[in-house]
Amino acid sequence: MTDDSWLQPLRAPGVDATEHRARLVCWPHAGGSAAAFHSLAGALPGVDVRAVQLPGRGVRMAEEPVLAPGQALAGVLRALAGLPTVDGPLALLGHSMGAAMAHALAARIDPDLLVLSAWPATDRGAHRPGRTPSELVDFVRLLDSPGTDDLEESDVIDYLLPPLRADLALGDALEPPRTVPQVKAPVLLVYSDDDPAIPPADVLAWSELVDVRQRLRLPGGHFALFHETHTVAAAIESLLGEGRAAKAGDLR
Repeated sequence: MTDDSWLQPLRAPGVDATEHRARLVCWPHAGGSAAAFHSLAGALPGVDVRAVQLPGRGVRMAEEPVLAPGQALAGVLRALAGLPTVDGPLALLGHSMGAAMAHALAARIDPDLLVLSAWPATDRGAHRPGRTPSELVDFVRLLDSPGTDDLEESDVIDYLLPPLRADLALGDALEPPRTVPQVKAPVLLVYSDDDPAIPPADVLAWSELVDVRQRLRLPGGHFALFHETHTVAAAIESLLGEGRAAKAGDLR
């Protein structure tokens, strides 16, 4: 039986996932929710796009938040095992802190493609905000987080800070990328020159740890991925197509 609570489906109502030629699982940024990837899903109509929704975030805000990486990964793995089969490749995508979680997940399931967006390969490059309400609000404003333009500070504190705190605690407990078992999947790196928190060099340093097949430089800030979804979708489709062609060649 499919449990859509951990992996929210982002597709048109009535569309059967078995009709898709690939699957993409997205892990959102700290404080983000599955809904952040709706526009990316729209740019990938042939792909079964799912987004991680941990307890204590988004539509699951009322639930006890998951703060342990092992518990978060186990929940996503159970949900993946319960999904209907897709006759095609599996890709993982993580944005910001979600990239660290997607990398840890990739070490366990060996996907056909891993997309790492706006996250450094070392802990030194990660911008770590203070934990007081005012410091966290300043951090949200610094990154120009989606959906916060029209929010008053009190709204940010009431609605955005609880999931952000939960995700920051999750990130603090996560093993550094260099200690995670080797990830064999080809990797697409996504970054922006205007990111106020993560310098491009720190994202590009993933090349020392994983098999980077493409580096995608986007205009904009920390959330450039969500403003350039068609560019990102095209890169994902291209790399998945290359993987399918390579596998077909191996079978000859």
